[in-house]
Amino acid sequence: MPLRWRLGPAYRALVLPEDREPADGRRALAALRRERENLAAVVRAADHHGFDDLVWQLCEAMWGLHLLLGFHAQWIDTHLLGVGAARRCAEEFGDRRAVGRMLVQLAFGQMGAGRADDAERALAEAVAAEQACGHRRGQASAVEALGLLRLKRWKYAEAQGCFEEAREILRGVREGEDGWEDLPRATALLEHHIGRAEAKQRHFAEALARLNDALARFRRLPGGGDAYNEGRVYMSLGDVHLEAGDTDLALVCLDKAVMAMETAGAGLQLADAFESRARCHRLSGRPAQAAEDLRAAALRYEENGDRIGAERLRVELAESEA
Repeated sequence: MPLRWRLGPAYRALVLPEDREPADGRRALAALRRERENLAAVVRAADHHGFDDLVWQLCEAMWGLHLLLGFHAQWIDTHLLGVGAARRCAEEFGDRRAVGRMLVQLAFGQMGAGRADDAERALAEAVAAEQACGHRRGQASAVEALGLLRLKRWKYAEAQGCFEEAREILRGVREGEDGWEDLPRATALLEHHIGRAEAKQRHFAEALARLNDALARFRRLPGGGDAYNEGRVYMSLGDVHLEAGDTDLALVCLDKAVMAMETAGAGLQLADAFESRARCHRLSGRPAQAAEDLRAAALRYEENGDRIGAERLRVELAESEA
Protein backbone atom coordinates (compact mmCIF):
# COMPACT_ATOMS: atom_id res chain seq x y z
CA MET A 1 0.00 0.00 0.00
CA PRO A 2 2.60 2.56 -1.15
CA LEU A 3 0.34 5.61 -0.94
CA ARG A 4 -0.86 5.17 2.63
CA TRP A 5 0.01 7.53 5.46
CA ARG A 6 2.91 6.23 7.58
CA LEU A 7 4.72 6.93 10.83
CA GLY A 8 8.20 5.89 11.88
CA PRO A 9 11.68 6.98 10.76
CA ALA A 10 12.32 3.78 8.77
CA TYR A 11 10.06 4.97 5.94
CA ARG A 12 11.98 8.18 5.29
CA ALA A 13 14.72 6.36 3.37
CA LEU A 14 12.36 4.23 1.28
CA VAL A 15 11.59 5.17 -2.31
CA LEU A 16 9.05 3.36 -4.49
CA PRO A 17 10.59 2.15 -7.77
CA GLU A 18 9.32 3.99 -10.83
CA ASP A 19 8.97 0.74 -12.78
CA ARG A 20 7.04 -1.12 -10.09
CA GLU A 21 5.10 -4.04 -11.58
CA PRO A 22 1.32 -4.29 -10.93
CA ALA A 23 1.78 -7.68 -9.23
CA ASP A 24 4.49 -6.40 -6.88
CA GLY A 25 2.05 -5.64 -4.09
CA ARG A 26 0.48 -9.09 -4.30
CA ARG A 27 3.92 -10.72 -4.07
CA ALA A 28 4.79 -8.56 -1.07
CA LEU A 29 1.58 -9.58 0.66
CA ALA A 30 2.30 -13.24 -0.03
CA ALA A 31 5.73 -12.83 1.55
CA LEU A 32 4.22 -11.14 4.60
CA ARG A 33 1.70 -13.94 4.88
CA ARG A 34 4.47 -16.55 4.87
CA GLU A 35 6.42 -14.66 7.53
CA ARG A 36 3.53 -13.49 9.71
CA GLU A 37 4.25 -15.86 12.60
CA ASN A 38 7.89 -14.80 12.56
CA LEU A 39 6.87 -11.14 12.52
CA ALA A 40 4.65 -11.71 15.55
CA ALA A 41 7.51 -13.50 17.30
CA VAL A 42 9.80 -10.54 16.61
CA VAL A 43 7.24 -8.14 18.11
CA ARG A 44 7.01 -10.31 21.24
CA ALA A 45 10.80 -10.57 21.48
CA ALA A 46 11.24 -6.81 21.08
CA ASP A 47 8.65 -6.26 23.81
CA HIS A 48 10.37 -8.77 26.10
CA HIS A 49 13.73 -7.04 25.70
CA GLY A 50 12.32 -3.52 26.11
CA PHE A 51 12.79 -2.24 22.54
CA ASP A 52 9.62 -0.14 22.65
CA ASP A 53 10.37 1.94 19.53
CA LEU A 54 10.81 -1.27 17.55
CA VAL A 55 7.60 -2.81 18.92
CA TRP A 56 5.26 -0.06 17.78
CA GLN A 57 7.07 0.54 14.48
CA LEU A 58 6.83 -3.15 13.57
CA CYS A 59 3.12 -3.10 14.35
CA GLU A 60 2.64 0.04 12.27
CA ALA A 61 4.48 -1.59 9.38
CA MET A 62 2.18 -4.63 9.53
CA TRP A 63 -0.91 -2.54 8.70
CA GLY A 64 -1.13 -3.75 5.10
CA LEU A 65 -0.73 -7.37 6.14
CA HIS A 66 -3.59 -7.29 8.61
CA LEU A 67 -5.94 -4.93 6.78
CA LEU A 68 -5.82 -6.99 3.59
CA LEU A 69 -5.40 -10.50 5.00
CA GLY A 70 -6.91 -10.36 8.49
CA PHE A 71 -5.57 -12.85 11.07
CA HIS A 72 -7.36 -10.91 13.78
CA ALA A 73 -6.12 -12.88 16.80
CA GLN A 74 -2.48 -12.16 15.88
CA TRP A 75 -3.42 -8.59 14.97
CA ILE A 76 -4.90 -7.93 18.41
CA ASP A 77 -2.15 -9.72 20.35
CA THR A 78 0.70 -7.82 18.68
CA HIS A 79 -1.07 -4.46 18.76
CA LEU A 80 -1.87 -4.66 22.45
CA LEU A 81 1.92 -4.80 22.86
CA GLY A 82 2.21 -1.95 20.36
CA VAL A 83 -0.15 0.27 22.35
CA GLY A 84 1.78 -0.35 25.57
CA ALA A 85 5.11 0.32 23.86
CA ALA A 86 3.85 3.54 22.25
CA ARG A 87 2.58 4.80 25.59
CA ARG A 88 5.91 4.11 27.29
CA CYS A 89 7.74 5.88 24.46
CA ALA A 90 5.46 8.91 24.76
CA GLU A 91 6.23 9.14 28.46
CA GLU A 92 9.96 9.10 27.65
CA PHE A 93 9.91 11.85 25.00
CA GLY A 94 9.26 9.48 22.09
CA ASP A 95 6.84 10.05 19.19
CA ARG A 96 3.54 10.92 20.88
CA ARG A 97 1.69 10.39 17.59
CA ALA A 98 2.36 6.65 17.86
CA VAL A 99 -0.15 6.19 20.70
CA GLY A 100 -3.17 7.18 18.62
CA ARG A 101 -1.89 5.27 15.60
CA MET A 102 -1.50 2.05 17.58
CA LEU A 103 -4.94 2.44 19.15
CA VAL A 104 -6.58 2.93 15.74
CA GLN A 105 -4.84 -0.12 14.27
CA LEU A 106 -5.79 -2.18 17.34
CA ALA A 107 -9.41 -1.05 16.98
CA PHE A 108 -9.56 -2.26 13.37
CA GLY A 109 -8.41 -5.69 14.54
CA GLN A 110 -11.05 -5.68 17.26
CA MET A 111 -13.75 -4.68 14.76
CA GLY A 112 -12.74 -7.53 12.50
CA ALA A 113 -12.96 -9.96 15.42
CA GLY A 114 -16.47 -8.76 16.34
CA ARG A 115 -15.31 -6.95 19.49
CA ALA A 116 -17.11 -3.69 18.77
CA ASP A 117 -17.23 -2.43 22.38
CA ASP A 118 -13.46 -2.89 22.74
CA ALA A 119 -12.96 -1.04 19.44
CA GLU A 120 -15.20 1.79 20.65
CA ARG A 121 -13.06 2.27 23.76
CA ALA A 122 -9.80 2.10 21.79
CA LEU A 123 -10.99 4.70 19.30
CA ALA A 124 -12.20 7.09 22.01
CA GLU A 125 -8.71 6.86 23.53
CA ALA A 126 -7.15 7.38 20.10
CA VAL A 127 -9.11 10.57 19.44
CA ALA A 128 -8.13 11.92 22.86
CA ALA A 129 -4.46 10.99 22.35
CA GLU A 130 -4.31 12.69 18.93
CA GLN A 131 -6.01 15.82 20.24
CA ALA A 132 -3.60 15.95 23.17
CA CYS A 133 -0.54 16.04 20.90
CA GLY A 134 -2.14 18.28 18.26
CA HIS A 135 -1.82 15.72 15.49
CA ARG A 136 -4.64 16.62 13.09
CA ARG A 137 -3.87 13.88 10.54
CA GLY A 138 -4.03 11.22 13.22
CA GLN A 139 -7.15 12.73 14.79
CA ALA A 140 -8.92 12.63 11.42
CA SER A 141 -7.93 8.98 11.01
CA ALA A 142 -9.30 8.11 14.47
CA VAL A 143 -12.60 9.91 13.83
CA GLU A 144 -12.84 8.20 10.41
CA ALA A 145 -12.39 4.83 12.13
CA LEU A 146 -15.19 5.72 14.56
CA GLY A 147 -17.38 6.33 11.52
CA LEU A 148 -16.51 2.89 10.12
CA LEU A 149 -17.48 1.36 13.46
CA ARG A 150 -20.80 3.24 13.32
CA LEU A 151 -21.39 1.76 9.84
CA LYS A 152 -20.82 -1.73 11.24
CA ARG A 153 -23.33 -0.97 14.01
CA TRP A 154 -26.00 0.24 11.53
CA LYS A 155 -25.81 3.83 12.83
CA TYR A 156 -25.60 5.32 9.38
CA ALA A 157 -26.37 8.98 10.09
CA GLU A 158 -23.86 8.96 12.96
CA ALA A 159 -21.30 7.37 10.67
CA GLN A 160 -21.78 10.08 8.06
CA GLY A 161 -21.35 12.69 10.78
CA CYS A 162 -18.00 11.16 11.78
CA PHE A 163 -16.76 11.11 8.20
CA GLU A 164 -17.77 14.74 7.68
CA GLU A 165 -16.07 15.71 10.96
CA ALA A 166 -12.88 13.93 9.84
CA ARG A 167 -13.02 15.83 6.55
CA GLU A 168 -13.21 19.13 8.44
CA ILE A 169 -10.24 18.15 10.61
CA LEU A 170 -8.21 17.41 7.47
CA ARG A 171 -9.01 20.85 6.11
CA GLY A 172 -7.06 22.23 9.06
CA VAL A 173 -3.84 20.50 7.98
CA ARG A 174 -1.45 23.13 6.61
CA GLU A 175 1.34 22.78 4.07
CA GLY A 176 4.41 21.32 5.71
CA GLU A 177 2.45 19.65 8.51
CA ASP A 178 2.31 15.89 8.96
CA GLY A 179 -0.29 14.49 6.58
CA TRP A 180 -0.21 17.36 4.07
CA GLU A 181 1.00 15.18 1.20
CA ASP A 182 -1.60 12.53 2.10
CA LEU A 183 -4.58 14.90 1.86
CA PRO A 184 -5.75 13.90 -1.67
CA ARG A 185 -5.89 10.20 -0.78
CA ALA A 186 -7.33 10.83 2.70
CA THR A 187 -10.06 13.03 1.21
CA ALA A 188 -10.88 10.41 -1.43
CA LEU A 189 -11.27 7.80 1.32
CA LEU A 190 -13.67 10.02 3.23
CA GLU A 191 -15.72 10.78 0.12
CA HIS A 192 -16.00 7.02 -0.40
CA HIS A 193 -17.12 6.47 3.19
CA ILE A 194 -19.65 9.32 3.07
CA GLY A 195 -21.08 7.80 -0.10
CA ARG A 196 -21.41 4.43 1.64
CA ALA A 197 -23.24 6.06 4.55
CA GLU A 198 -25.56 7.93 2.18
CA ALA A 199 -26.34 4.68 0.37
CA LYS A 200 -27.24 2.95 3.64
CA GLN A 201 -29.71 5.77 4.28
CA ARG A 202 -31.13 5.09 0.79
CA HIS A 203 -30.00 8.43 -0.60
CA PHE A 204 -29.01 6.67 -3.81
CA ALA A 205 -28.55 9.64 -6.15
CA GLU A 206 -26.27 11.44 -3.68
CA ALA A 207 -24.38 8.24 -2.94
CA LEU A 208 -23.72 7.45 -6.61
CA ALA A 209 -22.46 10.98 -7.27
CA ARG A 210 -20.20 10.82 -4.22
CA LEU A 211 -18.83 7.38 -5.05
CA ASN A 212 -18.08 8.30 -8.65
CA ASP A 213 -16.26 11.40 -7.39
CA ALA A 214 -14.21 9.19 -5.03
CA LEU A 215 -13.39 6.87 -7.94
CA ALA A 216 -12.09 9.80 -9.98
CA ARG A 217 -10.03 11.03 -7.03
CA PHE A 218 -8.34 7.65 -6.55
CA ARG A 219 -7.52 7.48 -10.26
CA ARG A 220 -5.78 10.89 -10.10
CA LEU A 221 -3.39 9.88 -7.32
CA PRO A 222 0.36 9.64 -8.09
CA GLY A 223 1.86 6.55 -9.66
CA GLY A 224 -1.18 5.68 -11.75
CA GLY A 225 -3.72 5.89 -8.96
CA ASP A 226 -4.80 3.67 -6.09
CA ALA A 227 -6.09 0.51 -7.77
CA TYR A 228 -6.96 -1.22 -4.51
CA ASN A 229 -9.24 1.59 -3.35
CA GLU A 230 -10.71 1.92 -6.82
CA GLY A 231 -11.77 -1.69 -6.35
CA ARG A 232 -13.27 -0.85 -2.97
CA VAL A 233 -15.31 1.93 -4.56
CA TYR A 234 -16.50 -0.44 -7.30
CA MET A 235 -17.69 -2.78 -4.54
CA SER A 236 -19.66 0.07 -2.96
CA LEU A 237 -21.08 1.11 -6.34
CA GLY A 238 -22.18 -2.47 -6.93
CA ASP A 239 -23.95 -2.55 -3.57
CA VAL A 240 -25.72 0.75 -4.30
CA HIS A 241 -26.92 -0.45 -7.70
CA LEU A 242 -28.16 -3.65 -6.05
CA GLU A 243 -30.11 -1.69 -3.45
CA ALA A 244 -31.53 0.51 -6.22
CA GLY A 245 -32.64 -2.59 -8.16
CA ASP A 246 -30.22 -2.37 -11.10
CA THR A 247 -28.59 -5.81 -11.04
CA ASP A 248 -26.96 -5.41 -14.47
CA LEU A 249 -24.95 -2.34 -13.48
CA ALA A 250 -24.24 -3.94 -10.10
CA LEU A 251 -22.69 -6.97 -11.78
CA VAL A 252 -20.43 -4.78 -13.94
CA CYS A 253 -19.13 -2.99 -10.84
CA LEU A 254 -18.75 -6.14 -8.76
CA ASP A 255 -16.83 -7.91 -11.54
CA LYS A 256 -14.38 -4.98 -11.46
CA ALA A 257 -14.17 -5.21 -7.66
CA VAL A 258 -13.36 -8.93 -7.76
CA MET A 259 -10.68 -8.33 -10.38
CA ALA A 260 -9.10 -5.49 -8.36
CA MET A 261 -8.98 -7.52 -5.14
CA GLU A 262 -7.52 -10.55 -6.94
CA THR A 263 -4.81 -8.32 -8.43
CA ALA A 264 -4.05 -6.79 -5.02
CA GLY A 265 -4.06 -10.18 -3.27
CA ALA A 266 -6.42 -8.69 -0.67
CA GLY A 267 -7.95 -11.86 0.75
CA LEU A 268 -10.56 -10.37 3.08
CA GLN A 269 -11.76 -7.77 0.59
CA LEU A 270 -11.90 -10.41 -2.14
CA ALA A 271 -14.17 -12.44 0.12
CA ASP A 272 -16.39 -9.36 0.55
CA ALA A 273 -16.51 -8.85 -3.22
CA PHE A 274 -17.43 -12.49 -3.87
CA GLU A 275 -20.16 -12.25 -1.23
CA SER A 276 -21.65 -9.11 -2.79
CA ARG A 277 -21.51 -10.66 -6.26
CA ALA A 278 -23.23 -13.79 -4.92
CA ARG A 279 -26.09 -11.59 -3.75
CA CYS A 280 -26.24 -10.02 -7.19
CA HIS A 281 -26.42 -13.45 -8.86
CA ARG A 282 -29.12 -14.59 -6.45
CA LEU A 283 -31.28 -11.51 -7.10
CA SER A 284 -30.79 -12.03 -10.85
CA GLY A 285 -31.99 -15.64 -10.71
CA ARG A 286 -28.57 -17.30 -11.08
CA PRO A 287 -28.43 -19.63 -8.06
CA ALA A 288 -25.53 -21.75 -9.35
CA GLN A 289 -23.27 -18.72 -9.81
CA ALA A 290 -24.39 -17.37 -6.43
CA ALA A 291 -23.43 -20.62 -4.70
CA GLU A 292 -20.06 -20.66 -6.48
CA ASP A 293 -19.25 -17.15 -5.27
CA LEU A 294 -20.41 -17.94 -1.74
CA ARG A 295 -18.10 -20.95 -1.63
CA ALA A 296 -15.22 -18.80 -2.91
CA ALA A 297 -15.95 -16.14 -0.28
CA ALA A 298 -16.13 -18.70 2.54
CA LEU A 299 -12.79 -20.17 1.46
CA ARG A 300 -11.11 -16.73 1.53
CA TYR A 301 -12.56 -15.93 4.96
CA GLU A 302 -11.25 -19.23 6.31
CA GLU A 303 -7.82 -18.81 4.71
CA ASN A 304 -7.42 -15.46 6.44
CA GLY A 305 -8.56 -16.48 9.89
CA ASP A 306 -12.10 -15.07 9.75
CA ARG A 307 -13.95 -18.08 11.08
CA ILE A 308 -17.07 -16.05 11.85
CA GLY A 309 -17.41 -14.98 8.21
CA ALA A 310 -16.68 -18.47 6.90
CA GLU A 311 -19.26 -20.10 9.17
CA ARG A 312 -21.90 -17.47 8.35
CA LEU A 313 -21.55 -18.21 4.65
CA ARG A 314 -21.60 -21.97 5.16
CA VAL A 315 -24.93 -21.59 6.95
CA GLU A 316 -26.22 -19.44 4.10
CA LEU A 317 -25.06 -22.03 1.55
CA ALA A 318 -26.73 -24.86 3.47
CA GLU A 319 -29.99 -22.92 3.67
CA SER A 320 -29.92 -22.08 -0.06
CA GLU A 321 -29.28 -25.70 -1.02
CA ALA A 322 -31.85 -27.22 1.35
